[in-house]
Amino acid sequence: MADSPANTDDTGRIIDAHVHMNPFWRLDDDARALLREHGHGFDKKLELARNPEQFVKYLDEQGVEKAAIINYVSPILGYTHDVNDWAADFRDTAPDRILAFGGFDPNETADAEAELDHALDDLDLDGIKIHPPHQNVQANDYLSDPGYRDSGGLRRLYERCAEADVPVMVHTGTSIFPGARSRLSDPMPLDDVAVDFPDLDIIMAHGGRPMYTDEAWFLLRRHENIYFDISSIPPSNLLNHFPRLEEVVEQVLFGTDWPGPMVPGIKENAEAVRSLPLSPEALDRILYGTSAELFNIE
Repeated sequence: MADSPANTDDTGRIIDAHVHMNPFWRLDDDARALLREHGHGFDKKLELARNPEQFVKYLDEQGVEKAAIINYVSPILGYTHDVNDWAADFRDTAPDRILAFGGFDPNETADAEAELDHALDDLDLDGIKIHPPHQNVQANDYLSDPGYRDSGGLRRLYERCAEADVPVMVHTGTSIFPGARSRLSDPMPLDDVAVDFPDLDIIMAHGGRPMYTDEAWFLLRRHENIYFDISSIPPSNLLNHFPRLEEVVEQVLFGTDWPGPMVPGIKENAEAVRSLPLSPEALDRILYGTSAELFNIE
């Protein structure tokens, strides 16, 4: 088990709430080829995914205290619910440094209740992610006719995660992978989820970038239980999309989407965020404080 870097307050501390350490070898051929072409050192990242101890060393090099590895079910990429076991095993090598998000797809399981029991009770995952553009769902599909096959899927996901105090992350904004349906990347369905499940913590990944940022801003202002991770938004563009970001820093999480295509290192991202014209208190809240509170990190 690795030791966390010592620090006495939040100043300068970093939690990356959106890192893609995934079992890349399970990707289908097209997705793996895209990452290899645009991923800047794909083989090195593949090595880190096979060796969690080396991943922790990378976090040390980047000055990162803790990172959430984001895994999810994606029929268009080749990831199934088995990715949950992989994520939990990876985390368990260094639970003081790694948080594990798994995935849930109501259309890819014959027994949603058993899948959620395994993810939340057996694996004790730190979060669950759904990806509407990859899964061909809307976050509010539970509002459909009660006989709809999903009514016991997403609804139970939200109920169970609220009961367990486990956040649900929802992809918003475009996806470059072949087969992704960008019409499903609008974050507005989360308005229903936040209303119907007020005790559920919802992480709006990517803030709807690039075409749904106004909707994302509305949701942040309306719902205290909606959070926003800034991953895959170049920090130099962040305040162009969200000029009043400092007003909602208690809902903003630092995330990078590393090692996604064209994403620089975590340290470089964090330094770019620190260069923004925000107060030191707001920057520390974004880079560390919000995640520490959300994930109950002492």
